[in-house]
Amino acid sequence: MAASSRAQVLDLYRAMLRESKHFSAYNYRMYAIRRIRDAFRENKSVKDPVEIQALVNKAKRDLEIIRRQVHIGQLYSTDKLIIENQEKPRT
Repeated sequence: MAASSRAQVLDLYRAMLRESKHFSAYNYRMYAIRRIRDAFRENKSVKDPVEIQALVNKAKRDLEIIRRQVHIGQLYSTDKLIIENQEKPRT
């Protein structure tokens, strides 16, 4: 993978994770983060430049979907789950 496409892929990965952390619903947030990590790990061994570009284009479309879904989720927010409100144990 060329250095520029590697940087582009890493930037896209970080952007997708960053946007996914804005989901207001805990389950959507955790699912999106897990799915993004799994997809990038699954495709890390791809060497074909054409296939890499196709995967990058798909990831860009997915990033836009995540952004739209986050925005919609913020319009219809709900209360946090108990698991989100837990305090960390004090030591």
